[in-house]
Amino acid sequence: MPNERKMQIQIKKEDDSMRRCAIFILVIFSLFMSGCLESIISEVRYESTPISLEYKISYGYYINSSGKGDFNVNYTCFVPQPINGYISNLSVIGNYSYNDLKIGSNRIITWSFDENGRKNIKIGIEVSVKTNAFLVDLDSTKYLDIKNISMDIKRKYCRDQSIENKTLIQPSDLEIKNLAYSLKISDNAFEVAKSIFEWLKENTNYVYHPQQSLPQSAKETLNLKSGDCDDLSILYISLCRAVGIPSRLVRGYLIEEKNGKYIATPHAWAEIYVGFGKDGWIPVECAGISKDIEAEVHQNFGIEDAFHLRLFVDNGTNESLALSSRGVRVRYEEGLKIEMKPFVEVSDVSIGNYGSLVVRKDGRRFYS
Repeated sequence: MPNERKMQIQIKKEDDSMRRCAIFILVIFSLFMSGCLESIISEVRYESTPISLEYKISYGYYINSSGKGDFNVNYTCFVPQPINGYISNLSVIGNYSYNDLKIGSNRIITWSFDENGRKNIKIGIEVSVKTNAFLVDLDSTKYLDIKNISMDIKRKYCRDQSIENKTLIQPSDLEIKNLAYSLKISDNAFEVAKSIFEWLKENTNYVYHPQQSLPQSAKETLNLKSGDCDDLSILYISLCRAVGIPSRLVRGYLIEEKNGKYIATPHAWAEIYVGFGKDGWIPVECAGISKDIEAEVHQNFGIEDAFHLRLFVDNGTNESLALSSRGVRVRYEEGLKIEMKPFVEVSDVSIGNYGSLVVRKDGRRFYS
C-alpha cells in the first residue's frame, strides 16, 4: 500500500507538471497569435549609460609671444547651447575687453585687441553645463514628406556652401545627386534621411587624420569612402540636401572618460529638418564606428546623447560655415615669435541618471 500510494502521488505530480506545461504552451501560443510575443521578442535593449550630466568646462587659447614688436589678436569663441539642457555661471577668461554677440542661433564671445613684446595670454570662457540625452521615435509617420517642407527652409539649407573658395557641401554635384536619388525610397523626409544614413554606415569608414586647415569636400569623401567627423557629416549633409532635405552642420565637443578623467574632444555632427524634434530638427551622429547598421540607427540617428555638447549650429551661409572654423588669428610684426595652443578642461562632473536605451518594434524609443 505505501508503494502504491507513492506511485499515485508521483503520477499526480506528473499530471500537474504536464498540465502546467500545456497551460504555458497555450499562453505562448495565444501571445504569438495576438502579436504580443512578437513585440516582446523584437524589443531591443542596450546597456545602461549616463543620460544626464552636469559639469564645468573651460576652453580657449594660450597665446605666448616673445621678442619685440606689436601684435593683434582676433578670437571668436562659441558659447555652449545644449539641445536638451542649459548653461549657467558663464565667465570670461582673460583681462581683455570683449563683445557678447548673437549670430543666428549662436551666441559668441569675440576679442580684438593689440599687445606688444613678451606676453603670456590666456583667453576663453568657463561655464557650467547641465545636459540630458535627446531622442525622437523611429516612427516615420510623425515626420513630413519632403514636398511639404517649407521652401524658405529648403532655400536656406539645401544649397552648396564654401569656405575660402573651396566648396565643401555639394548637393548640386551630379554624382552626389544621382547617389542621393538612388537612395530616395519614398517622399518621407525621415525615411529617406535614414536610408542615406544606412548607406553612409555601410559604405564609409571613420578615419582620424591630423587637423587640416579645411575639411574634405563631400566629393572627396565620397571618392575616398573615408573621413573624420567633419568629412562624414559634410558628405551626409550634401546627400540629404541633394534630395531636398534641409540639413546643417553642428560643431562642439564630445565629452569622454579616459583613465578615470573626463576630457573634451572637438567634434562635428549633422542635423536634418524633418518637421518634428527640436524646432523640427533632429541630430545625426555620422562618425559612429559600429558595423552593426541597426545599432547605428538605434543609437546615432535622431539621438544626441548627454556626452555631446553643441557650440555652433550652421545657418546655411558661407559666412556661417567659415566662422565655425575660424579659431584664433594673430597678426604680428617681424621680430616677434608667437605660439598659440588651444586648451579645454572638464571638471566637477556629476552623473545625474543612468538609463538603458529601449527600441520597440513600432519605432518607440526611450530610456528605461
